[in-house]
Amino acid sequence: MAAIMPEKKGPATLQKKNSLVKRRPTVFSGEMRGGNWYAVGGRSFLAQLFRDAGGDYFLKENEESGGVTLDYETVYTNAAHADYWRIVNSFEGEYSYNVLKEQDNRYTDFDAWKKHGVIYCNMKEVPFYERMPVEPEVVLADFIHVFHPDVLPNHKPQYYHLLK
Repeated sequence: MAAIMPEKKGPATLQKKNSLVKRRPTVFSGEMRGGNWYAVGGRSFLAQLFRDAGGDYFLKENEESGGVTLDYETVYTNAAHADYWRIVNSFEGEYSYNVLKEQDNRYTDFDAWKKHGVIYCNMKEVPFYERMPVEPEVVLADFIHVFHPDVLPNHKPQYYHLLK
């Protein structure tokens, strides 16, 4: 059975559709692991996708293009009031706000947790790293759909969705 693919739109077409948005929501990324918060730098591919999707990445001034290790306090200081929180991991079972709370109760201090703004991709269900490099426009469309649902109202998320 063939997978139903979203309507193909190139990154430039998506960026153009998204260029007129009035509000750019703030987004942060990563999770705590072993006492450190792992995120990506402000010059990374993911940070660029957030910009192209009409969002402002919380580390947009950071000059790193790869992963960055931060302490909780730095992330909280810069992302406590962010609109969205992007998480990608491999979780067995149903990932939820309660799971996040059980993983680290401090997660509940973020506005994105309180207002249900967690954007999630479960690599146990979606071959993210295998397919994403050849279809970045689909990931971009997923982010646009979350940040600005009126821009792509009929988009069916393939990688990322708002956590329920």
